[in-house]
Formats: sequence, C-alpha cells, structure tokens
Amino acid sequence: MDYQDLIYKKTGHVAIVTLNRPGSLNSLSENLMREIAHVFDHIEEDREVRCVVLTGAGDRAFSVGFDLDGNQVSMATPDVRAMLKGNYDILLRIWNLRIPVIAAVNGYAVAAGSNLAMVSDITIAAESAKFGEPELRHFALSPLLLLPWFAANKKKIHYLYYSGDTIGAAEALEYGMVAEVVPDDRLLDRAVAMAERISMVAPYAVESTKESLRANYEQMGFLNAMRFHRTNDALVIGSNGIPEKEKFFELIAEGNMKGFLELRDGPFKAAATS
Repeated sequence: MDYQDLIYKKTGHVAIVTLNRPGSLNSLSENLMREIAHVFDHIEEDREVRCVVLTGAGDRAFSVGFDLDGNQVSMATPDVRAMLKGNYDILLRIWNLRIPVIAAVNGYAVAAGSNLAMVSDITIAAESAKFGEPELRHFALSPLLLLPWFAANKKKIHYLYYSGDTIGAAEALEYGMVAEVVPDDRLLDRAVAMAERISMVAPYAVESTKESLRANYEQMGFLNAMRFHRTNDALVIGSNGIPEKEKFFELIAEGNMKGFLELRDGPFKAAATS
C-alpha cells in the first residue's frame, strides 16, 4: 500500500503505523485521517497481525492533533456535527480494533494527538514526551474526554482539563496516564518488544480479552459519556456572540497559526514566569 502521510510496516505478527508529517508535527490533516482509517481497516482484515504499534515520525511530536492551519471551519450546525462525528469515529477506530494497539509517544501528544495516545490499549512514553488537552483555550473541547477513565489521579486530571496545561512524561506516569517511560532512543524497540510478546499469545484469547475489557468500560457508560461530550463539543465550537472565540477562528481561517498560538498560549506562558 502506498501512503502519502503515514508509513505502514509489518514485521512478523506486529504492524507498525507511523504518522509521517514531521514537518507539521504529525498534525492530523484530512488526508492523514483518511489514511489512518484505511490502514486500520486493512489491519482489521489481516489476520496475521496480532498487535499494532502506533508512533509519530521525527523526534518532536507524536501528534499535535487536528491540522488547523488555514482550516475554514463552518459554523453551520450540520457541518459542525458531521466534522465532530468524523473525528470521533477515527479515534474510536482504535478502541474498536480487534487487537491491542500500543502507542509509542515521542515528543508532543496534545489535543487529538493525546487522544490517539490515550485511546490506545497501552501507552509508552519517551522521556521527552509531553501530554496536554489545550483545546478549551481556543473554544473547542477534547474530542474524547478519556483521562477520567484511564488516569489514576482524577483531581489532577480535572485541573489539566480546566487549564489546558501540558505535562511531561514523568508526571504522566505519576498520574497513571502511561504504562512506562523509557529513554527516547529505546522507545520504538520497547514498544515493538511488548507487541511481539503479546503476539506470542493465541490471537483468539487476546482478541476475546480486548473485547471483554472494552465491554467493561462500555457497561460503565463509556460510550454514552463520549457521545454526551461530543454534543458539548459541538455546542462550544458552534457558539455565537463570544468575541474571544471569533478572534481565534479568524486567525485559523487566515492561516495565521503563529498568531493563533500566541493568543491561545501566550498569556499562560507570561503567567508562568511572573
């Protein structure tokens, strides 16, 4: 298969999927989203694959989330709902995959990039990794509100969601967001080693276990909570009459990402040094 924005490799029973837009910090463009959907559809059908490693190209980012550069976001309610459903379905493709996915997080995993890391069955972080959900600072919400389900320190997670702050790998391990932290140069090897060990188990047993684990969360209301949150996200993105929000969306439409990031994160950087 010939992909433009991702690299697919299969070694033995392990598939390695690499988001390959390092110049854009592996942000999720429309094309990359289509390719992610395609590659996971392929993996679903390839019974030789027993475990997946998901990572990002380069050493700066796993993924910084959806590509907003010059993105004309329609405020029509049907368009907003369709966009969010498409984003939601891509992220849950990992959740619904028949086999485990190990996220090997190198550099920044923020916004939807953090969601990709957190929705994976196992998350391993390089020492340089950073995690955050900054979307509420620019009048959107995290695509999936995952951390209350998978992180141990709920009170700290509340703070991260309310502030949009970013944390390092050591803190993520402390809060139960990741399984391990390893040196950067050992990240992929460690993830592949874990995937190979899982692949030694009979596939039917592993797939049945993933199905049961998924059912446990869903019986506790996981999917209902995700759908409710998606509705709230649509209400925030589609809100009107909020001057702060209008400025953010003007900068996105202009492709002025430097101005966008300065408006979003500048006040917090100043506050941190004051």
